[in-house]
Amino acid sequence: MKQNKILLFISLLFISLQLFAEESASKVTLSWEEMKQLLHEIDTLKQDIKQLKAKQAKAKIIKTEPLPVSYSITESHFTGEVQGKSAKFLAKFSVQILKDGWVKIPFFKNDVGIETITLNENSTFTRDDQGYYLLAKGPKTLTFEINFRVPIQVKELTYSLTFIPPRSVINHMSLRIPEKSVNIVKMTAHSQMIQQDDFTTIKSILSERDLLKLSWKVEKDNSINRKSQAIIKSLASVDKSDILVSSTIILKYLKSLNNIAFSLPLNVEILNVSSLHIEQWSTEKSAKAQLIKISGQSDLRTELKIDLSYRLRLSKLPIETAIPSVKIIGTDTVEGFLGVEAVGNIEVNSKQVKNGILIPAKNIPKTLWQKASNPLLYGYQFYSNTFSSLLKIRGFQEIQTVVANVDFVDGMTHRTLEGKSITRLLYFIRNNDRQFLTLTLPKNSRIWQAFINGKPVKPAQKDSGEILIPMKKSSSQGGELESFSIEIGYITEVNKLTLKGEIQNQLPAIDIPISYLSWSLYLPSYYQYSKFEGLLKQVKQFSKTIKKPQTQINIPTQGKKFQFEKYLIVNGRPYVHGKYGQFLGDDIFLSLPSNNSKKYNRLQVTPNRYR
Repeated sequence: MKQNKILLFISLLFISLQLFAEESASKVTLSWEEMKQLLHEIDTLKQDIKQLKAKQAKAKIIKTEPLPVSYSITESHFTGEVQGKSAKFLAKFSVQILKDGWVKIPFFKNDVGIETITLNENSTFTRDDQGYYLLAKGPKTLTFEINFRVPIQVKELTYSLTFIPPRSVINHMSLRIPEKSVNIVKMTAHSQMIQQDDFTTIKSILSERDLLKLSWKVEKDNSINRKSQAIIKSLASVDKSDILVSSTIILKYLKSLNNIAFSLPLNVEILNVSSLHIEQWSTEKSAKAQLIKISGQSDLRTELKIDLSYRLRLSKLPIETAIPSVKIIGTDTVEGFLGVEAVGNIEVNSKQVKNGILIPAKNIPKTLWQKASNPLLYGYQFYSNTFSSLLKIRGFQEIQTVVANVDFVDGMTHRTLEGKSITRLLYFIRNNDRQFLTLTLPKNSRIWQAFINGKPVKPAQKDSGEILIPMKKSSSQGGELESFSIEIGYITEVNKLTLKGEIQNQLPAIDIPISYLSWSLYLPSYYQYSKFEGLLKQVKQFSKTIKKPQTQINIPTQGKKFQFEKYLIVNGRPYVHGKYGQFLGDDIFLSLPSNNSKKYNRLQVTPNRYR
């Protein structure tokens, strides 16, 4: 519009100039001001035309917009049926991948149990803490099927089902409840109920934001026509030598116990059958199985609870074997759960499942978790007597581990000229299940006193001469074992010190590792001692000290003091070995033996520089 106005103005301007020229007979006379005004208007028109052309050129540029979505679930059809405490669905999907490369599409939450999936190439299903995802590479169109189960909650005879479908354009849902006289308590909008003689069907059409929510009750005529039911909750504890199965069987709506029996394989050992609702039980063996028959009073309105335990002995590992399952004879329906735990150092792998599904162990009933002593490795859910699960069991060689440890040893020894050595040792120990601390005292030693946490204790002695000190079990504090103290005192008959010679001092060997040992050794004065050697290292100052409790055994501290320490002593006897020489008078002393000779024929006298 603006361009048309500009062109019209230019045309009128030139027409006016032409008429003016004709009127003035080939001569046009304009004043300078008029000419200046005219040139300014022409220049302004040129600028407007230039800007207009630039806008028109810019408007012709076609912008490429990104795709608003990377995928679309175009078709989604669900057909399901209620089976016990879950609904089994067959779902058919059509998914269109709109972009190049891989796309991650959320499908189900983790409460869904997937049985089978049929997928094309370059696509797979994965799972994390948030749920199940489809990974596919596009652009292309996928069609596939999924068999899965959704749990059903039962409370006060009301069944409730909640399911979150994938975000499809439209979700077509059909769920059949194989019961008569179904009373719908709650139903998702856009749903309809179709009742027939033996079942009720719920059909729903859900948008991408809708949930499937259903609640219903099954009305019965005084339970006369209700089907009898058996519910089995079993825990299989797998060990190196056997599989121990503990089952709780709940029987409902039984008219009589006369036709009820439990069938087990011939190779299992029946350990126990107990219940408050049965009077007695007996076993019979046939060519293929052994039967447990029960007798007692039954009531249609009473649930019968029976605890059954049995064991399957295993041959040498590794082995592949089926978990022995109990079969219920005499009820209309059977359903149950099985949890598997490993006891000891073994590896258990689920190899094959027949007529049942492998479910997350966290979905196993809480009663089985409470019964287990270890985390559950696998969980199974089944709805028939033909359920079986094959396991591969492999054992590992056990490594002997330390069940007790000495964190710190504080030792003190006083040696006399007369050939006596008295020693006090203070052990700080963490103990899990050791009964005794076993000590091998130095030769010619006898135990003097012993205390645990400052209280007297009576040691014992084995035929081999080893001393046994009773130990306590450490208490746990914040997940760690607390240490306690054992204090002992013993006396050793040693060699008397002469003018010169060799000297050796020993500490007891014990049967558990020592993390750190410090030892103060007091030797007679008026002797010069050489550098000590042995298992312990001589130090001027201990590198580790702790706050020690008040000791019960006092050791004299006269004489020359030497200090020794050692980190980590395992199966060793702590000792030090050195040489000595005695002072003679005020000015001279007997020199130490030479390091190059073990025999000494004469005395060497040297001025006393150590007075």
